[in-house]
Amino acid sequence: MNPVFRLIIFGLPLLLLIACGDIYHTELEEPTEGITAGFFQASDGVSGKELWRTDGTAKGTFRVSDINPGSDSARPINLFRSEDALLFAGNDGVTGFELWCSDGTEQGTRLIKDIYPGPDSAYPLFMVRCRGQVLFAADDGDFGKELWVSDGTDQGTTLLLDINRGREGARPYYLTRVGDLVFFSADDGIHGRELWVSDGTAKGTRLLKDINRGRDSSFLAHFSEVDGLLFFRADDGRHGRELWVSDGTLDGTRMVRDINPGSSPST
Repeated sequence: MNPVFRLIIFGLPLLLLIACGDIYHTELEEPTEGITAGFFQASDGVSGKELWRTDGTAKGTFRVSDINPGSDSARPINLFRSEDALLFAGNDGVTGFELWCSDGTEQGTRLIKDIYPGPDSAYPLFMVRCRGQVLFAADDGDFGKELWVSDGTDQGTTLLLDINRGREGARPYYLTRVGDLVFFSADDGIHGRELWVSDGTAKGTRLLKDINRGRDSSFLAHFSEVDGLLFFRADDGRHGRELWVSDGTLDGTRMVRDINPGSSPST
């Protein structure tokens, strides 16, 4: 049996799930009524790898839903909590890996939208909340991997912006919310992979700064929010990969310090 342990840190009860056997992708929620409930992927040897939930007790550990019926697996991945629901990518055996949601009950676990129609997969990832909606990257089979938005309904799940026109896709990565903005890296086919920002609308989604000017990319990575600012790694083509910061404005997006002077990277 896979053990479940309870851990107390600064008076806050958390869960520690030991990943032995077939337990994967543990997702710890925010505290609810004094306990942290956890969603995770697991197999009981009968139903395949499905969505499970635990409150830290044997009685409170159960399979939420057999999304891909029988011994086949739904393999829920990219688990993300939004308001009072869990969003994730899952495969029901018919629609491929698509956008799903769950309120923690079997009846409340459902497919939001088959973004890439048919058995092919949209593979939604990098989900983040923004002004009552969820932004994420997905592939609908026509525009490539692009920026999408969802309000939790089929009709309200739409392509936000085709950043890289055509089938290639901009492949938005590292979506990170800072205040009312979402930062991410994307390639529009003109400037290389650079820093973009969105307020959750098509009009408010734009290239923030072409850090490595021209078609070359700035190799963005390690996005992190600290005190209302975005810190990240970037290469401007002159100083190598260094620490950068952005407040969401062009002038406020700058290298913090050339830690390793010259063109050699510090990271």
